[in-house]
Amino acid sequence: MTRYVITHLVVCLLFPELARSQGSTSPEEPGMHTLFGQGRHVAHGGWGAPAAAFTRILDQDAMLAGIKAGWIIDHRFTFGIAGYGLVTDVKSPGYDGYLAGQGIESHRPSLFRAGYGGLLLEPVIAYRSPVHVSLPIILGAGGCGHQYTTDRRPGGDQGDFRYGEDGRAFFLAEPGVEVEVNLLRIVRLGLGASYRFTSDLNIQGVPDNALRGFDLTASLKVGVF
Repeated sequence: MTRYVITHLVVCLLFPELARSQGSTSPEEPGMHTLFGQGRHVAHGGWGAPAAAFTRILDQDAMLAGIKAGWIIDHRFTFGIAGYGLVTDVKSPGYDGYLAGQGIESHRPSLFRAGYGGLLLEPVIAYRSPVHVSLPIILGAGGCGHQYTTDRRPGGDQGDFRYGEDGRAFFLAEPGVEVEVNLLRIVRLGLGASYRFTSDLNIQGVPDNALRGFDLTASLKVGVF
């Protein structure tokens, strides 16, 4: 008996990993892998991300900048929010023609403005792999309109006055696919594509489908995955 106790103590001191494995009957589920190591197993987490989308609006290259954030459940599904705004100048010659027809002289090209946001739902496929796939979809609403500059107010005052006009609300659904890379345990890089479906815009001089189309997307998620 004494010999057994001494042997057991020696094993515990010299080989602690072996002793722990012998005493464990339910090994942990493997955590996710990254390019620079292996992550720990976390049942729930959360993340935030700056994001960008590159697209074409009114036959012009355009960029939308945004932010996303979410609560991730069991590594496999994110429930969160996302929002984007148009940050490049998109000229609207059709709306310039409408203004001219209304007797309004704009001494600079009118600019199309837009932004939207809503609920983010994102299944994650093969999260343990350093490179895996996610399937985000945004369901929400937004607003759009025009900005133009004139040198005369309706009351007759002269100067350099900036106006926003014909604002409209719209609904949207934007499904996409992203390839994600687990750079570190707390950092993921996502590159992908999406398609934005919207309701009709109903703005003078602008096609109803002006905001529908494909995006190339990029995001950098930071959080606990």
